[in-house]
Amino acid sequence: MRLKRIYTAVFLFVAFFSLILMILGSFSAQITKEKCESLGLPIFFIETSKGKKINSKTEYRKATFSLENFDSSKNTLTGECKIRGHGNTTWQTRELYKKPYLLKLNEPLELLGMNKSEKWILLANTADKTSLRNYYAEYLAKNIFDKEAWIPSSKFVFLFLNGKFEGLYALTEKVEQAPGKIELTGDGSFLAVVNSRMNKEWNFRSTRQVPFSIRKEFEGLSQTEQEKIYKTYQSKIQQIEDVIFSENFKNPETGYRKFLDMPSFVDWYIINEFTKNHDAKFQSSCYMTYHENLDRLFMGPVWDFDISCGNISWDNCQNPEGEFINANNWYKRLFEDEYFRNLVYQRWNEKSAELANSFEWIQNQANLIYPAIILNDSVWKNIGHRQWPHAPGWRKRKTYQSEIDYMVSFLKKRQFWLNEKYNTEEMKKTLQ
Repeated sequence: MRLKRIYTAVFLFVAFFSLILMILGSFSAQITKEKCESLGLPIFFIETSKGKKINSKTEYRKATFSLENFDSSKNTLTGECKIRGHGNTTWQTRELYKKPYLLKLNEPLELLGMNKSEKWILLANTADKTSLRNYYAEYLAKNIFDKEAWIPSSKFVFLFLNGKFEGLYALTEKVEQAPGKIELTGDGSFLAVVNSRMNKEWNFRSTRQVPFSIRKEFEGLSQTEQEKIYKTYQSKIQQIEDVIFSENFKNPETGYRKFLDMPSFVDWYIINEFTKNHDAKFQSSCYMTYHENLDRLFMGPVWDFDISCGNISWDNCQNPEGEFINANNWYKRLFEDEYFRNLVYQRWNEKSAELANSFEWIQNQANLIYPAIILNDSVWKNIGHRQWPHAPGWRKRKTYQSEIDYMVSFLKKRQFWLNEKYNTEEMKKTLQ
């Protein structure tokens, strides 16, 4: 009898889930190319071979694409590519139906004025009802706290997959070592990322239990030769971590300053602390590059801000008060040094006025994409509905503008709190 009830419950869940997908599909089928054209955004058409569904993050589907732009150029770009799923939480959470994708073009191309590249990300921004949190972090890193060497660019597009309208996406440059992106010289230079899933080319945990992945591909080398090189990269990261946590880590000549690029470490910190980006607690998507010729580690680029700016309901990240990033691992240690703290305080105060002006930028961008957001929401029904990560007060926010107001309100309160924190009398004395 109990087994029968379990089977019945499973059947009802599957039936309900199928009904939801069928309803979403029917709404999607009503959105035409002409409707999207009237809103002026570029349209990305992708057709997989034999119309096969994309249901894997590892297995590519062969496809063709057509990218129609409606700016003054009126260009249409066509070609062949491969496509697969991209991301982690978005593919694992039942409430997030709209999926992101990774494109690999058959040849490197410039798309919508961005750097020529072979690989591109189609970000769904599913967990972010504003669709602007990643875009805002990009804006901050390019225009205000701009000491990271390279920042991915993105452009909003409509996506049609196998003739079906998938909604509003952000076509985004992939973080990778490539011309026009992260450019490293010397065999000893590499790209690394703090990655709790440890699912990349080479993965290890440092002695401080930081989960690292090395992002570098080799051609023409045996597995043994590759492992030997990866181990040298691992040793370099461990060497730097050992210095950070050494007894004399504050020493200007032999301590962490010898190995860390201070401007990039400061700006990366401020962007993530200001937005209270949950993943940036040295958990996920924390990129860094080591340059062999400088024997120096650079922080960045910034990446993955879906659950930032109050769009979260745990670890006190929904609260605009309180420090967060510097309570964790490397940054916690760096903040034990007055020198590093003062660099942060000085940089924050130097850019505080520009930061206040950025709130108007958010509203302007929201106004520009508002018609596209409404069209997207007619299919996916995100706004005003329960959706991971269940940001506080979501039930009361029934409109897109209310989501924008919530994001901006969080950031204004956050700036006010950090201004108070970074301008105490004790802090001012250290800057004199």
